[in-house]
Amino acid sequence: MHGFFVALGFGLVTAAILAFSAVAFSLQYGVSNHPNFAHGELLTVGAYAAYVSQSLTTNLLVGGLAAAAAGGLVAWGMNRGIVEPFVRARARSLVIFIATIGVAIIIQNVLLAVFTGTNVVYVLPQAVPHRVGPFLWTSRDELIMAAAAGTMALLHLLLRYTKFGKALRAVADSRDLARVSGIDASRVIQLTWGLAGLIAGLGGFVLAGRVGSFAPSFGFNFLLVTFAAAIVGGIGKPYGAMAGALLVGVAMETSAFYVAADYKLPIAFALLIATLLVRPEGLFTTRPRVGGGAA
Repeated sequence: MHGFFVALGFGLVTAAILAFSAVAFSLQYGVSNHPNFAHGELLTVGAYAAYVSQSLTTNLLVGGLAAAAAGGLVAWGMNRGIVEPFVRARARSLVIFIATIGVAIIIQNVLLAVFTGTNVVYVLPQAVPHRVGPFLWTSRDELIMAAAAGTMALLHLLLRYTKFGKALRAVADSRDLARVSGIDASRVIQLTWGLAGLIAGLGGFVLAGRVGSFAPSFGFNFLLVTFAAAIVGGIGKPYGAMAGALLVGVAMETSAFYVAADYKLPIAFALLIATLLVRPEGLFTTRPRVGGGAA
């Protein structure tokens, strides 16, 4: 039983990291209604920004801010330069999806040219595991979970109690109705891409800090788990993505207590497939998704 609680503790940390990526993906998809296959590269860009920042300063806060800024800037440019022109041209969703695949390949190759394909080492201060109740965490793990909880709380306040948050939810529910109501839907979508990029970039920072080294394919390898969490929670639903990240993260880590750790990824996909078969709209949605539904 002791080993199970240790695995559960690892699962909570994994869920915290996964929440950054899954919530950012769902937030962007909820208002744009177009899946972004280059989403993983936002994490990668954030990780490399933190790595470059570390060569200039050892301040973790600066590294986190650099990662978030880099992710937000790349996401904003991705939508402004690639996705929006296709939307204005009334391209099909499949065409836009393929375009984001192209963006992912381009970003990976740019990073490959700049940093080479060798894993870079992102070294954080050594952290000694200590017991917190039945769990075994390091101070780094606690910081990751606190950062995820704080980010999700700030996002909740933004969505529920600000003018931009209300506009975002209106566009997610119905873009046409939002326009009729006087909301600049295009501006809201653009800002939402930037916000999603900020969160994803920060997610790349905490993931890099957890694994310790990474390469240009870093975020792409995390993308499939992100999809699993977002779909299990309810695609396009940030709150559902939080719950989906918790379920998938905990399931992946606790499964290692019973089966080989190599089966973590298949466990995530098993949850995804089961969700699509039993409840395609997501396990944590209260109604079918209409027109995005970021609320």
